[in-house]
Amino acid sequence: MDLKNNGINVDCGRCEYTSNDGHESFEVVVPLSDAETGTDGIATLLCSVSAGRHDVKLKQWRDAQGNLIQPSAEIQQRLLAALERLADQQMCGNYQICPADVVRIVEELSRR
Repeated sequence: MDLKNNGINVDCGRCEYTSNDGHESFEVVVPLSDAETGTDGIATLLCSVSAGRHDVKLKQWRDAQGNLIQPSAEIQQRLLAALERLADQQMCGNYQICPADVVRIVEELSRR
């Protein structure tokens, strides 16, 4: 399942857990694209979860060659809106979308 918002597409169904900080946050990598500019790559997202609260921030975005993508201010605004929507809907950890390890870590963090 993808989250599509203002031309930003976050391919949530292909997210992969990478690490956690041992507290309230963990990182995932996920395909991310901007339909308006044709920019696509792999994003590293920092997901912070606690009881009743989710927050998702972009740490980095790289193209297929591994080069860092520097989004314009306009893309940044649309990207921020898409990630806020992802957090508001608490999509991270949804057992119908996310890998089992992401579901597990979100459940653990939500109980704290």
